[in-house]
Amino acid sequence: MNPVKLSKAGTIQAARLLALLASLLLLNACDGPPQASDTTKDVEAPKEKTPIVEVAPTSEPTPESQTTPATPVEPAPKPISEASPITLGEPIIVTLYPHLNRSIGGVTTFSREQYITIHEAPNGDEWEYFQNDLQVSYGRDGGLRGGVRKRIPEDPRRPGYPDVAVIKKQGAAHQAKEKRAAHIRPELTREMVHCTHPEHYFAKPNQAHAAWGPKTYEAAAEFTAHFLKEFWTDESRPRYLEVFNEPFVHAKDVGATVETFSEQHVVVARRIKELTPDVLVGGYAAAWVEVEAQNFGHWNKWQKTFMDIAGKDMDFFSYHIYDGINVVGEARNRTGSNTYAIIDLIDQYSHLLLGVAKPQVISEYGLIPEGNMGSMPYSAQRSAAMIRSTNAQLMTFMDHPDRIIKTVPFFLDKALWTYGMKNEHIPGEANPFLLRRKLADGSFVFTDLVKFYEYWKDINGQWLHSRTSDPDLRCHFLQDDKQLNVIMSNLETDARTVDLTGLENVRVHSVVKRSLRTDGDAPVLSDQALDSIPTSLTLHACESVILMIETQSLNAPSATVTETRNYATEYMKPIQANEPIEFTFRRVPTGQGDAMLRLSFGREHGTTRKPDVRFNNQLLDVPDDWAGDDQLGRTTFFGMLEIAVPIDLIHRTNTISITFPDSGGKVACAVLQTNLVGR
Repeated sequence: MNPVKLSKAGTIQAARLLALLASLLLLNACDGPPQASDTTKDVEAPKEKTPIVEVAPTSEPTPESQTTPATPVEPAPKPISEASPITLGEPIIVTLYPHLNRSIGGVTTFSREQYITIHEAPNGDEWEYFQNDLQVSYGRDGGLRGGVRKRIPEDPRRPGYPDVAVIKKQGAAHQAKEKRAAHIRPELTREMVHCTHPEHYFAKPNQAHAAWGPKTYEAAAEFTAHFLKEFWTDESRPRYLEVFNEPFVHAKDVGATVETFSEQHVVVARRIKELTPDVLVGGYAAAWVEVEAQNFGHWNKWQKTFMDIAGKDMDFFSYHIYDGINVVGEARNRTGSNTYAIIDLIDQYSHLLLGVAKPQVISEYGLIPEGNMGSMPYSAQRSAAMIRSTNAQLMTFMDHPDRIIKTVPFFLDKALWTYGMKNEHIPGEANPFLLRRKLADGSFVFTDLVKFYEYWKDINGQWLHSRTSDPDLRCHFLQDDKQLNVIMSNLETDARTVDLTGLENVRVHSVVKRSLRTDGDAPVLSDQALDSIPTSLTLHACESVILMIETQSLNAPSATVTETRNYATEYMKPIQANEPIEFTFRRVPTGQGDAMLRLSFGREHGTTRKPDVRFNNQLLDVPDDWAGDDQLGRTTFFGMLEIAVPIDLIHRTNTISITFPDSGGKVACAVLQTNLVGR
């Protein structure tokens, strides 16, 4: 994270906490409850990453010998100093409510299949360790579909189309192989996301990737629909299908446009729904979501155009979120407010266009280090930075389990296809995204990236309600039978003191503090037994901590906080100095609890981030802080600001007025989140 930030407000949640506490008292009293195309040549070049290759299985997916994960053989890094850090600012107050369930758009359970995933298919040789010990779910595959497509001949009775009889035959063989492999279980393949290369799958008259093309959208659709139908049973069929992987950045090379790519999405989706209606079809697996570029010209040309053409036929919208370095330029981050703003903008436009905010899939995320997908010497410090971004982004996605239905960090297993892919391979060097890397002698060792999964090991539960007084301290609270899991991540590059409240009456059997530090020369994962639940603790720079609290007994929550996101009737309004910008919210639920206005805007650096905001003519307290850094590494600031709204101001129809003292940029969207308490 960039350490330069505007001043800390420290009070963003104060109104929310007071309102919620008042609601609870009332409840108790009443016993109620990677190159850009020419279409964007004037926009900054996207990241250079080509992570997917097409590989067709040619032999039985039999695991190799099972071994305990090896320890990386790199020289031991310098230990992280255990001296007490100097903390920045006022203590962050985290308030925990073990008696309050949390319902996020109707979702009440943390799902490992949704979040703790790997960018692989379930056919690796260390499957017991990944599946059983670390409880890793799957996954994403960009190779199988392309490999099969090349092996299918043209239908002699239907020129230009794949031979469906051969697809059926190969599909039956594939099913038989998976059935014989004990580690490839239906519930695992069911959670897979499948995608493919645009250069091999975009339909055009001279497409020669396979004997039959594809030369038309209809032929491409016919292959994909029968591929999904024949290669799996109804119980094992992959749930998610991305028509392409990162197509728009390849438009020039492929001879396509945003419009033609989008049109193929429509035809493919419709045929899939005819043959396999249980499969969710989405796209466009965007490589580069710099939506604010050119004062949101990028949004209009790419994401909006795709949604206008294909949105009605998509079950979800997918894209890739990365911190890191583009082809040129400085490192830049999306973690925090920028990610929230992208999520809200896509939701908002989907709601306006289609009448519903369709789900989203983050099919790649993490950090792109310098050197990208090339082979390079191993660096534990680089792995620490990659884990830091991945974990921080995951904490963001976990706020949206109803909206973001699948997330896949870009962590690969052995991925032998990466060696020599981008540069000349030197024995002993490897791609930085690998969980297991090949040494010069040909053997494999685990890299430090596996600590991401070790950190999340055994974490499950029902969502419980929590609040934090600073947006840079992300917190989630889970109940797993008699165990409480308090999950916290510090997005700051400075240490912060955290004061915990709300668990004073919990009778404890044991407490373990699990820490994942990434601020040194290597990631450091540790479990420490504590005598009691801490009332105050220090989170080091970018540290993540889970308090695993085993209780003697725990009463079931007596009420539920229901989170509902309400979308404005308009979006994307230009900012003019001292001219009010208005948004209206209709059919907003009312009751006891609290509310938050999620305001997303894009502006050049040097302009104000603190507008005057009035809710139903009442002036709100606008913070000068947000999740994540100040985005100075980005050309334009684009972020989401959380503004507390007193619950007594909420009506069924509400109007907000936003006024900036200077001109420039746009207010992209406004989302009103209500958190209402009920039995």
